[in-house]
Amino acid sequence: MKWLSKLGALIALAGSAAAYAQNLNVGDPAPKIQVAKWVKGSEISDLSKGVTVVEFWATWCGPCKATIPHLTELAKKYAGKVKFAGISVWERKPEDFKAVEDFVAEMGDKMDYHVALDGPAKAMAESWMVAAGQNGIPTAFVVKDGTIQWIGHPMEMEEPLGQILAGTFDMQKHRDEATKRAAEEAKRNAEMKAINEKMGPALAAARSQDFAKAVAEADKVLKEKPEWEERLCNFKFAMLCQAGDGMAASKYAESTTKKFFWDNSMALNQFAWGLIDPDMKFKKAVDNKIAVKIAQRAAELTKEEDPMILDTYALAVFKSGDVKKAIALQEKAVAGIEKMEGIDADTIKELKDRLAEFKKAAK
Repeated sequence: MKWLSKLGALIALAGSAAAYAQNLNVGDPAPKIQVAKWVKGSEISDLSKGVTVVEFWATWCGPCKATIPHLTELAKKYAGKVKFAGISVWERKPEDFKAVEDFVAEMGDKMDYHVALDGPAKAMAESWMVAAGQNGIPTAFVVKDGTIQWIGHPMEMEEPLGQILAGTFDMQKHRDEATKRAAEEAKRNAEMKAINEKMGPALAAARSQDFAKAVAEADKVLKEKPEWEERLCNFKFAMLCQAGDGMAASKYAESTTKKFFWDNSMALNQFAWGLIDPDMKFKKAVDNKIAVKIAQRAAELTKEEDPMILDTYALAVFKSGDVKKAIALQEKAVAGIEKMEGIDADTIKELKDRLAEFKKAAK
């Protein structure tokens, strides 16, 4: 659920090196809207007048789902002043229109704005996302009178959108900031390209599921380039877990999180979950005390308000033998997840099933 799949770290490593050549920026004319089909609301084609938000999402994207209710709130707030278009891109099966249509229908009033899908041609993804150097969703573009004013995450859009409507937005400042971020991203991508070239043998071993060899090959690279460890530690940790060496994975998780991620709740949660993932089969036992310590730190950083992090913490505590505390934590996690917007039913059920498992063990 929350951790990297068998070769998830490999995919993440390879994917992080992907870079798009940026030739579309703030201040440029907005590309045409060329969608395969409008799923909800009337067609939006003319961007030359007024303000339009063009937001890109996908049915498989968790952060996109979490953003949808916020976009609906903004659409209601700025009704008559701003048009909102949610464009589905990078779907796993671009030709499967029904999957997008069913998703939109299921969302109902929670997704109350114009919605379209890109389809197999990928015209919108190419002319907007790729052209702007954007390789992650959700991403929103704010267009005013045919010119792109702002590009960023939809959850960060409300303030600049209000300024754009009021005529007080500093577009040049935002463009300069975007250019600086693009340069930094290009530098990171160049480094990742070099890393991937060095990591060729380790990646090949991972693909062939020789995880012990993957660890050994990664260690060779880290010996030569110790400054790359923050980039490669997720891969090495995943390979240790897949190799079944729970103790080595535990010790590496402990040292790595303290060194790089002790104030990063999401990273801590990922490492903790890797150690306690019910689907992970360890030949050498995990040190549950380490898993609890990492999970507890993640929970503390989020003030025990993130249900997914609480779920990890609860399972770690349960595996350490403190069933009573695990139940209390999991009850809080379930209560929290049920209040969140856009969470799929399977995730809620998984947390509830885990709570039932804990309560059964307490009898």
